[in-house]
Amino acid sequence: MKSRSWKAAALGIAALALGGALRAQPFSSAHWKSKSEMVGGPQGNMTTESELWMKEKKVRVKTKAMGMDMNVVKSGESVYQWREGETSGMKMSSKMRRRGGASMEYVEKLEDIRTKGKKVGTETVDGHPCDIYEYTDTESDRPMQQKYWLARDLRNFPVKVVSETGGMKITTINHDIELGASVPDSLLTPPDKVKFQDMSEMMKGMTPKN
Repeated sequence: MKSRSWKAAALGIAALALGGALRAQPFSSAHWKSKSEMVGGPQGNMTTESELWMKEKKVRVKTKAMGMDMNVVKSGESVYQWREGETSGMKMSSKMRRRGGASMEYVEKLEDIRTKGKKVGTETVDGHPCDIYEYTDTESDRPMQQKYWLARDLRNFPVKVVSETGGMKITTINHDIELGASVPDSLLTPPDKVKFQDMSEMMKGMTPKN
């Protein structure tokens, strides 16, 4: 049970890192790596390392945490997640994933961040000159206070994101960023060998009838 909780937490961090990065995407494809640190989470403090690929609003994230390799693919309105080497996984709608608190919607948010957010300063992060914006994400169950470091030399790609909600704080640093990367379609396709349980259908079956 504990392993399952850590697995869920790691996937949550991966999704948050992913959503935060892709909210500023004036580019058709990208490949990058990230490191996230969670403090005050339900399973305690933890650190994860991820590798991410994006093309035409399809996304793949591979996360290492607690000795496990976990995967998330977002394609269209569906999100797939599974552990490396396992033959079963979960499928859910992106809206359902968002209600869980980790945004997997990759609607272009850069304009929202700049117009609805507040610019609070500038800072150089890992050699990149950044504009810092504070922004409140209201798409999840609980409003999430976020701060973005948007790199001016990387078409405003966030090189750092800090998210806080309910006493939990997640800090994500993105690095080795390659905009316009060549991303094979196979990376953005859920594997045929994994059987995905449709959580959306399961939730429908649990809805009480009038």
